[in-house]
Amino acid sequence: MSVTPQSLHYHLTRLVDSQKFLIAYSGGVDSHVLLHLCYQLKKHSLGKDLNFSAVYIDHGLSPYAQKWGEHCQRVCYELDIPLSIIEVNAQPEQGQSPEVAARKARYQAFHEILTDGECLLTAQHLDDQAETVLLQLMRGSGTRGLSAMPELKNFGKGWLCRPMLDVDKRSILAYAQQHQLHWVEDESNQEQRFDRNFLRHSILPELQKHWPSVQSNIARTASVLGESQYLLDIMAKEDFTAAVEFENEQQTADKLVLNKVRELVSLQASQALTDARFKLARMHNLLRYWIHLNDLPMPSKKILEQVVHNIVFSRNDASPVVCWKRDSFQCEIRKYRNTLYLINRTGQPVIAEQVRTQSYTLKPDQPVSLTGIGMICLELGSEELKQTIIVRFRQGGERFRKSRGAASSLLKHWFQEQGIPPWERDYMPLIFVDNELVQVGNCIVNKDFGNESGKPKVFVKSDHSLA
Repeated sequence: MSVTPQSLHYHLTRLVDSQKFLIAYSGGVDSHVLLHLCYQLKKHSLGKDLNFSAVYIDHGLSPYAQKWGEHCQRVCYELDIPLSIIEVNAQPEQGQSPEVAARKARYQAFHEILTDGECLLTAQHLDDQAETVLLQLMRGSGTRGLSAMPELKNFGKGWLCRPMLDVDKRSILAYAQQHQLHWVEDESNQEQRFDRNFLRHSILPELQKHWPSVQSNIARTASVLGESQYLLDIMAKEDFTAAVEFENEQQTADKLVLNKVRELVSLQASQALTDARFKLARMHNLLRYWIHLNDLPMPSKKILEQVVHNIVFSRNDASPVVCWKRDSFQCEIRKYRNTLYLINRTGQPVIAEQVRTQSYTLKPDQPVSLTGIGMICLELGSEELKQTIIVRFRQGGERFRKSRGAASSLLKHWFQEQGIPPWERDYMPLIFVDNELVQVGNCIVNKDFGNESGKPKVFVKSDHSLA
């Protein structure tokens, strides 16, 4: 792409069907050039029907952030482009790098502000793409990671578009100087303790001395790998559709039917070794697609092999688990009966021992806060209940009956009948009315305490999805 408004218009119309664009503007030279190109395009007859606005994200990490925001306001005022300023909390969580924390906070803000059919424009360029590929390579990423950044993808209520991915940094600087643009310099861009800055300042310049077209060549490789990943996703989607678990006729993206997954690598004695390799690769491809579909970080190949050998082909009565961590994410894959479960443990606190062993009285106007579970209260309309309602957690030996006068059974038998996995059971509050267990979470209810539709009169509202 040449750095002209006409070229920008060509890329925008080629990539996305939208007339409303939101520019991610940081005040740096890259986003300033993108903003100025949009301004030029708006004045041109080609852009007369296009609507541009900008957004500045204040991460709160630099003492100069407010000044940068004021700079962005002045520039946008001069160019007659509306600007929104959004403050975010970009402090890293435990185990999370500052780069990842800032990016996560920034894109979450973009996601929330984007309107229906609107397209977010970001200023990543050819050099950024090369850095991304090298970063993914150093992490041992597969085809998806090495495909790096796509030009266009679905995002929020609209799209995310990177129209400058084939423009190198040198051309961006030349445009900025030609148009006498003034931009801000983030001092953190020089700190080589950040991986991307280390590649930018120490590695790529050395590679460029020997291979002058290194950025273009790396970006070309990423494009080819992107096409390969597209084909892999087509196959994985077919396998996922065949193996996905259904609940109430709805797909549940975090569960797979185990025997359907096993069929991908079931081999006949006469089949060749190459066929075995293909089927194992196909299973890995399905697992990667499944994890990506749930927006979780990709595990290593070693972890995937553990999932296949320790979970997929474990004994039917075994309850194995494979865990992995990346940045601040904590993920698990488990098996229960004929189902594989993908679990995001990120930020999920363990129920404190004092919470687990105590009992709590529920009253209509007094919700109870339980660490690890959330707020629990009575459903509106249950004020007429006169009995004493107690909440506590499983301690062993509890019994439950379907209705008054029916025979009771151990609670663990009801858990088994309902197909509730063992690791979810400790998070389910037990509801006692006059010392009788009448409700477990919201899924097991004594009929005498349910309404005509079978729903509980006493409804537990909790922040925890298992309640």
